[in-house]
Amino acid sequence: MTSKTKIESNNDYINRYSKIANIIEARRKELGLSLKDIEEMTGLCSPAISRLTSVTNRPRLDTLYKVLDALDLDITIERKEKMVNPQHVQVLTSKNSNQYNVWVKKGATIELLKVKAKTKYEVRQILSETNPEWEICTIELYRKGN
Repeated sequence: MTSKTKIESNNDYINRYSKIANIIEARRKELGLSLKDIEEMTGLCSPAISRLTSVTNRPRLDTLYKVLDALDLDITIERKEKMVNPQHVQVLTSKNSNQYNVWVKKGATIELLKVKAKTKYEVRQILSETNPEWEICTIELYRKGN
């Protein structure tokens, strides 16, 4: 069994937590709540709440749970599967493509996809043609192509 480097471990954390951060932000917007509203509902200060949506910070669990409760969300811990995770779909295009992280809403869940395309417009086009029932929440440039 090979061990991961610190960079690989940090990238794993960022990939996992960015999914949580995007779900929190999408739910807050869905409910039409401001940070001030969440602050009043949880008793937390605005900077603590803002840190939850920043993947560079490592939030405290009690802070995370207070915000999840305010947004009527829950978190589930499951055993990792040994096979490849189907959530990380890759759509390949030409050599000079960029890699984008795309959060899509599938029914009641939000999932992270990795898509290779030249532009965000092309990402939207690919996803609308392949999975028109998915709602795109966020598209961010993950890695610029050559």
